[in-house]
Amino acid sequence: MPDHAISPAKSKRKVAIIATVIIVVGIAIAGVSYLLARQWTTQNREVAEQSQPEINRYSQLSDIQFDDDKINFYVFWGDGCIHCEHLFAYLDEIWSDYSQYFNLYAFEIWSNEDNDKVMDYFMEQIDQPTGQTTTPTFIIGDQLFQGFSESTKQEITDTIKSEYNDRANIQDFSGVLDIDLSDNS
Repeated sequence: MPDHAISPAKSKRKVAIIATVIIVVGIAIAGVSYLLARQWTTQNREVAEQSQPEINRYSQLSDIQFDDDKINFYVFWGDGCIHCEHLFAYLDEIWSDYSQYFNLYAFEIWSNEDNDKVMDYFMEQIDQPTGQTTTPTFIIGDQLFQGFSESTKQEITDTIKSEYNDRANIQDFSGVLDIDLSDNS
């Protein structure tokens, strides 16, 4: 055999070594890519959580503010109501694009009699029957909605925009702050 010729056994060994190196390098690249992607996802999730506060589902009358620069969005919901959960999930989706236009106040009405009184106040002000427990019921500016579905999504964003643009003409609900909640009978 000439001096420069490689034996078949050495040739197979070289191919096996090269293949092993390629596989190890590929696995290392995949591992590093996975770790970087996971780190990036975690950082973005943390940024999103910092920039989007969790919606307060248990507002109090004392939380309500009337601001010339925003409209108020009142949600009357029931604990365990799937449509209410879908509404809150949708509000989470639009929060970063629309929350600069409104203050959100949410009142659980199925197990809180005080919040029933708050809802009744709003219903009286917009000439609607009181004593309802339809959930979700929500008021954007002074526009009433009851129930939530896919078709409601566009109505919500359209109403936020139109009520915000006409906020000087929204009905005054400031009397809600005067409701006496001390009598729970």
